[in-house]
Amino acid sequence: MKHPLHKTAVLALAGLALTACSTQEDSSASGSTGGGGGDDLKIVMLLNDQFDPYYLTLVKGAEEKAEELGIDFSWQAPTTLDVASQTQLLQSIAATKPDGIIMSALDADAMVAPMKQVQDSGIPIVTVDSDVNDESARLATFKSDGKVNGEMAADEMAELLGGEGKVGYVGYTPGIQSVDIRLDGWTEQLEEHEGLENEGEQYAGADIAENAAKASALLSRVPDLAGIYASWTNASIGAANAVQQAGKSDDIVVIGVDASPDEVALLEQGQIDALMVQKPYDMGKDAVEALVEHARGGDEPESENLYDVVIATPENIDDPEISQYLYVKPESE
Repeated sequence: MKHPLHKTAVLALAGLALTACSTQEDSSASGSTGGGGGDDLKIVMLLNDQFDPYYLTLVKGAEEKAEELGIDFSWQAPTTLDVASQTQLLQSIAATKPDGIIMSALDADAMVAPMKQVQDSGIPIVTVDSDVNDESARLATFKSDGKVNGEMAADEMAELLGGEGKVGYVGYTPGIQSVDIRLDGWTEQLEEHEGLENEGEQYAGADIAENAAKASALLSRVPDLAGIYASWTNASIGAANAVQQAGKSDDIVVIGVDASPDEVALLEQGQIDALMVQKPYDMGKDAVEALVEHARGGDEPESENLYDVVIATPENIDDPEISQYLYVKPESE
């Protein structure tokens, strides 16, 4: 059993997703800041979608650092979530000859070749959030320590369940390195908690309804399930909705990842018990700073720059040490 929390609110399935749509005729969305002051450096960021609060928070950190440094900064995202679209947009951005590119790699293996091609042309690439499996394809990476994220989730689950119970996982289809590493950390750390029984994984794409369906399937397969670790925004929302719809909100612990406004609302309502909150603002800020320093002839950045996570709970969500890391709201909200 979980710690008692009264849960009554239901969050409707949201449209916020890892993928995005666009009305732009050039098949991308973009924004820019900075006036090209100083030495007229130009940095472009390529992200996976246009609306996810995680990416918008990453952009905010990058924009504010770019303005501080007086450089030209813009960002873009493809209209569809696939390797071909990301590759095409990467090549399009490279053709404008920026001084550097910041990107989140959609596939840890498939994006290696196109990224190497761009770097070989003289344009350095820094990855944020999700890296590739070949370090030579980029200058540096700025990302969460995904393994620690999964390990901390397992420890938090053990704490909330009193060390005993059956637990499962809901996450994105394998291929995105940042998410895959969280699962590795979760699975390995569960072995340190003998009273927790790992009932396996459920995978879904970006759609929240699909994630809810996968979580429901897990609940059906394991009627006495005690906890779910959901490894990214839409999986977290989907899992919380599935548990509530099954009438088991007081019986099943849900631990999610990220801190979108919708997730925070679920946390405050008690539908989610804990959130593993990443630090995308810091990633964006530091990635810009590293690229600019490199372009201006400074030291090459460390190859791997890892960020810890903070654990948000209904009890500490208003603590400034936690709330400072909550993600920005899309303008449409």
